[in-house]
Amino acid sequence: MENKHDFVQIKVDEKARHRPQEIQKAFKMEIDENKTLIVYNRINNYILDAVLKAVLDHDA
Repeated sequence: MENKHDFVQIKVDEKARHRPQEIQKAFKMEIDENKTLIVYNRINNYILDAVLKAVLDHDA
């Protein structure tokens, strides 16, 4: 069976677009003495999820 991806074009009305948010630091986490994680407010949720899973120790 062949995997085929469907692409759907989505058009957003000009009025519905919001003004771009100013990029700001959302939070800062000290990982250890030499490592700090800084997350900004424009990060995509799936990227944040992957970073947090990689950084946080799940075995504790």
